[in-house]
Amino acid sequence: MNITYLVSIVLGVSLITLLVYFVIRQKKKIKRLQNEGLSLINRVKNLISNIQKHRGWSSAYARGDTSVLANIQALQLEIETITKGLESENKIKSFDRWAGYVEHWGRLSKNVLSLSSDNSFKQHTQLIGNMLYLLEDVAEKHFLTVEALPNFPMVSLLWRELLHVSECVGQSRALGTGVATVKVCNRVEKIRLGFLRQKITEMSEITYAQLKEYNRDQSSAELNILIEKSSKQTRYLCSVIEHELVDCEQIKLDAKNYFELATQAMNALNEIFEMELKKIEQNFQ
Repeated sequence: MNITYLVSIVLGVSLITLLVYFVIRQKKKIKRLQNEGLSLINRVKNLISNIQKHRGWSSAYARGDTSVLANIQALQLEIETITKGLESENKIKSFDRWAGYVEHWGRLSKNVLSLSSDNSFKQHTQLIGNMLYLLEDVAEKHFLTVEALPNFPMVSLLWRELLHVSECVGQSRALGTGVATVKVCNRVEKIRLGFLRQKITEMSEITYAQLKEYNRDQSSAELNILIEKSSKQTRYLCSVIEHELVDCEQIKLDAKNYFELATQAMNALNEIFEMELKKIEQNFQ
């Protein structure tokens, strides 16, 4: 066996060893990024939920219900705590949308008590929309997409459709709470609430159908229960919006009761989100 042949064998083995090393290293890096991404998504999602509640109570305050001031102040403290916790980690600062959130929330939290109901709603909704896109950015950067998670073909449904249904419910919570506070639903509010009711109905039906289709392969009885629970909650909420806020001569619905009803619908959607997120987390363990 000549020296040239030996050298070629050694080089070939070395190259294969290096290739295997880099593949293993890349897989470990991706797994680390995925775990970091799930942690960030959990916390950003918690932040979004608190801002959505802040929007709802701010709507009631702007329509004259000063009894919700303590709720608003408590939420602002909670939002600041979550924000500072995320800010202490440089990971979130790498996203351009985060800087936009920090600047926008800083202004909104200081001025919210002096804003009109309409302006308060617009500011909150714009901010939440930015945060929902931030969540998708985190998923993309941290390999939490269907391409990187072939065992979870519905993962994009979690980051996008499911949370957008929840946000439509959140918008209806804020608008409906304001209407129920003053017991009057003007023409513009009727149009907005009617549009949201239709959007919630259409988007939720499509999303639940996709989740059920996905679950045919997973055969998760728990997921089926949560889908049915959430479907029932959103249908009931839409019925209340239609019959007790939009198409009624005299609004008698209590604002806080309506806020709680819409919150229950959002919580049911969040239960689906959280359960599927745990499944993904378990897959990395």
